[in-house]
Parts: sequence; C-alpha cells; structure tokens
Amino acid sequence: MGRGPNSRAFEDPMTLEQAFPGLRNSPGGAIIAVADDILGLSGPANELTAELLQYQVRQLSAQIKAIDPKWHYDEIVPVDALGSPIVTLQGLNAKVNNLRLQRAAVVARVKGDYGPLQVETLRFVQRRADSAYEDGLALLKTGRLKPNLSPNEALGNYIDRRVREDLRQRYNLLGIDSGGTGPVRVNRREYDTSGDDATYVRPDSRVTDVAFDWTLTRKTAGTQQVRGFFNTDFRPNRVVIIRPSQLGVDHTYVIARPETKR
Repeated sequence: MGRGPNSRAFEDPMTLEQAFPGLRNSPGGAIIAVADDILGLSGPANELTAELLQYQVRQLSAQIKAIDPKWHYDEIVPVDALGSPIVTLQGLNAKVNNLRLQRAAVVARVKGDYGPLQVETLRFVQRRADSAYEDGLALLKTGRLKPNLSPNEALGNYIDRRVREDLRQRYNLLGIDSGGTGPVRVNRREYDTSGDDATYVRPDSRVTDVAFDWTLTRKTAGTQQVRGFFNTDFRPNRVVIIRPSQLGVDHTYVIARPETKR
C-alpha cells in the first residue's frame, strides 16, 4: 500500500531503543529525548486519514492473531439513527492505540518479551499526562484544586494520581497484574538492600528492567530520586522521565544507567 508523505506515521517502535534514537550506544547517565514523530505525538501522525488508520487496525489485528489465534477484539461501536457504524478519526486513533497495547500484552504473555509493553506504557502515560495536565490547570484556575505549598505541587500531585489510576485500570483490562511482585508494577516499593539497612523508593511504574517517572520537574542521573531508582535491587537499565508535552520539545526523555559501583 502506498503511504506517500504519511509513511513516517507508520513507524511502529517495539523497543525503547527505537523510541529514543541514540539510546543503544549512549554513555551511562546520558539523557536521550523521545522521538515525537515515532510515538505519534506530533508530525505526520496527526495527518492520518481514516483509510490509513483502518489499514493500521487491520495490520495490528493480524499481528495479534498470529501470536494468539484465540484472541478476539471486543468493541462497542456507536451507530447512527439508521444503525450504521459511526467512524471518526478520533475513534480510529483510540482503536489503534488500544490495539497497540493489546499487542504488547499478548507479546509479553505469549513470548515473555516486555519490550513492546515498555513502549506502549510510555505512549499511554504520555497521553494521560497531557490530558491530566490540561484538566489540572483548569481545576487550579477555578479554585477546585487547592495547593498546600504551591500550585505546581498541587498540579503535580493531581497528575500523579490521575495517571496511576488510569494505568492500573488499563493494565487490569489487559489482564496484567500491576499490584504484586511481578515484572509489571505501579507505585510499588522497590528495595535497595545493598547497605546495612534496607531502603526503598517508589517508581511511578516499572516494566521489568525499566522504571517510569511522570513529573513536572526536569530530572537527571544526579537527581536523588533517580539515583535511588538505579540503586534498587532490580537495577533498572533505564529510567524514563515523562513530562506533559505542553512543557516543550524536551518534555520526555530516557536516562541511561550510569556506571556505578555497589
């Protein structure tokens, strides 16, 4: 199928190395920005037509069925007064995003490969963080979000809660347990037992060897919290910092594991 000027919108990263150009050969502690065009956050993806999105739906569905022949897609389709399906670009975009998550969950369950789920967790959290940021600003403006120390703190706490709840719910719908001791966790304790007394930190999320932190604040490998993530017993290879895209072009990035001694 000819895809013309929209071909970049079909770049479909399945690993963080594909989502963050330059990550594979980056030195420890390096900060690598996310490729917005690959993740469909800006650029050609916004220009997709219904035909191209429907093609992507068919491709994703076929990929999932090839891995899990028993898989089927449960969908409630809105209809008009005559009973005909109502097709919108927004609805098709949501379906593509949902199918990407379902594909990642199937790959993790059947093949034990959590790379695609790391990418789709990034995509999902970015969308939810952007939405929560807009909603939080509106609540602050109308006085319905009360700051204790500062408006920024109140906004950040609001985004944290919203995104965690949304991610837990989505994982649950995918049949992924994020509340136990498995490879996928949301806001769970991660211990560091290297010292005399065990300590712990709470990444917003963890998918196998990657920690995710959604925040309004720019953080580096030298930030105490990030150092704490890297020092935990599960020793993440990367820490992904996700900030609302409204904060600028460098909003989201990954920090490669620094070379440290234990």
